[in-house]
Amino acid sequence: MLKSIRFEHEEPKGPSWRHRRRLIYATYVLAVVMIVFAMAVYRSDTSVASQLIVGAVSLISIILTAYTAFATLDDRWHYNSDTEMPTDWIDDEVR
Repeated sequence: MLKSIRFEHEEPKGPSWRHRRRLIYATYVLAVVMIVFAMAVYRSDTSVASQLIVGAVSLISIILTAYTAFATLDDRWHYNSDTEMPTDWIDDEVR
């Protein structure tokens, strides 16, 4: 007789950032493509190229700021005062 094997896996404590990272990396690639395209068309149309560069740099800045800010907030929401945060050891060494 065959017995069914049931694999139990442990759920992660916090939400998975896999999908979020994919979106962020895809947006970074889009911004780099915008900059490369702007470099390619710079000689023929400088106004379009400059707008593409401004848009791409703005996009990269917004992503970087939002990613770091929300990662910090996410750490604060998932670790309360009862549990030790992963970076608590840094504060102990500085003191």
